[in-house]
Amino acid sequence: MNTHEKETFLQTYDWVKTWQELPWSHEQPSMFLAEICNQRQPGKALDIGCGAGTDSVFLAQQGWDVTSLDFMPKALEYTQARAADAGVSVTPIEADVTTWEPPQKYDIVLDHGLLHNMDPVRHAAYRERIMNALADEGEFVLLHWHPLFPNQPQGKIGPTRTCREDIKSFFAPELQENFFAREEFEDLPEMVGRGMSQAYYWFRRNQADLKPAELIDQISATLTRHGVDFESMIAGAGDAPLDAEIADDLLACMVGPGRLGIAHRIPSAGEVGTLIAAFAGKAEQSPRYVDNLLRVFASEAHGNICITNARCTECDVGFCKRLRNR
Repeated sequence: MNTHEKETFLQTYDWVKTWQELPWSHEQPSMFLAEICNQRQPGKALDIGCGAGTDSVFLAQQGWDVTSLDFMPKALEYTQARAADAGVSVTPIEADVTTWEPPQKYDIVLDHGLLHNMDPVRHAAYRERIMNALADEGEFVLLHWHPLFPNQPQGKIGPTRTCREDIKSFFAPELQENFFAREEFEDLPEMVGRGMSQAYYWFRRNQADLKPAELIDQISATLTRHGVDFESMIAGAGDAPLDAEIADDLLACMVGPGRLGIAHRIPSAGEVGTLIAAFAGKAEQSPRYVDNLLRVFASEAHGNICITNARCTECDVGFCKRLRNR
């Protein structure tokens, strides 16, 4: 733990008299939480850096089993008092998330502004705890400050501003952005850098990374259903690329986040081979086999499914974003 970091929070909590006076207090639940609660049955939720307790109380009111974690005792006092006033309960844990060991998996993990206040030396440990805590089918919601304009300097006392691409890279490949939103604030105190964009992320487990062999099975099943003898084609090609007119830029689109999600951004054509090889290794398949499987899938002369204008109505690849969000 960075001593100065903890002292800063202690000073703030010693100064305020109510939770409403906290600089990070908010009356409404964090964006996306209500939508998540509408989409799925209550389960286990983890609110890291619970602060004023708004999100913990909201989730508990929706029937979730909530664990509220903070390294500030007063934050836990506020959260428990507000939960009691609302007629619900939460499980308080006083701990630093970067040294805490999650005892179970959580269906929702929420960070309303903790990461952007954290010393970068602890980022790796933070990331590891998030991955350990989040269930395979879990939802991760993050609030983080962005620059209001390109190359905006950081404020003197934080929070740190980080661009969207860097946030997605930080959590890749395990997590994939599901939804993103932001709100601009143009007039803030000089100490925190005047303006900023307050960004909200809704991440889910990247199924292509979590279950690579299953993704290959989904592609194979789709080709089989359409009567494509892809195994014979791939075997006949041996160690060479299939003789299919498939440009690397189409493969780049296929492996990007808008389709299969093997990569968290659309790569350049020159990067595709390396990305496919790494993915094939996770699936315990040969890179040439996977590369040729994707080429069959994208070839109008063969699979005729994941072509430039993808034929999603003919596809059974449930991990694909084009199908997942329809």
